[in-house]
Amino acid sequence: MAEFAIVSPILVSLRIALAAGLALAVTMGARATTSAPPTLTQACGSTSGLDASSSWLTTADGVRLYEIEAGRGSTTIVLAHQGGSNLCDTLAYAKTLVAAGLRILAFDFRGWGHSELPTRNRLALGKDLATAVDRSRADGAKHVFLAGASMGGAAIVQNTAGLHVDGRISFSGTRLWLGYGVNDPASLPRVRDPFLYVGSRDDPRAPLQEALGIFHRIGSADKRTALYRGSWHGWSLVTAAPFAPRTRALVLEWIRSHR
Repeated sequence: MAEFAIVSPILVSLRIALAAGLALAVTMGARATTSAPPTLTQACGSTSGLDASSSWLTTADGVRLYEIEAGRGSTTIVLAHQGGSNLCDTLAYAKTLVAAGLRILAFDFRGWGHSELPTRNRLALGKDLATAVDRSRADGAKHVFLAGASMGGAAIVQNTAGLHVDGRISFSGTRLWLGYGVNDPASLPRVRDPFLYVGSRDDPRAPLQEALGIFHRIGSADKRTALYRGSWHGWSLVTAAPFAPRTRALVLEWIRSHR
């Protein structure tokens, strides 16, 4: 005798709803992965005079980052933004670099701006920098420099010892504050590429003695400091400070001498 299962109409409806929900979740996930990145104007409200293209990057641990690229040439400067901000704070200086014939790549660190906030490795800023360097080389850069301000500069100092680049530039970046990244002071002697630290003598967020202590622990034989009066911090050293034009010229000359 054949047996017939008696299925409740409520159970059938529930199964249909669950299947529909699963299909929607898969579709939304696919859209999130393949959606077009915002334009620079959409992301920052203005291009700041940059003719930039935007795209997504995916880190080695699967985190999607928002990035922009502008300029031409065989030398790329990877720009790492300050804490509590995103790539928009790099634009004023990026314009200067592009005008000097350099290419820039700027990105939002994981959890900032339009980049993804992962459930794991939330403070692994070094993975983001490594991805940006890989992208620069894949785009044909023969020379790659890392340049970061405040949090971005500290990440370059503390989290990139395993990366080989043509040079590192830190604007007021010494160590990462709790919740903004993971410091790796033991790695400082392994930072062997040319290093330039730019800061001010009375900056409370990057105290002079702390900056000099970290500078002396950097393993590079080719390293230099440029320290100015006052308490100017981060990108303001090359954008707003009274000595900003002189600092911009110094940094450009340093980059050119290390290509």
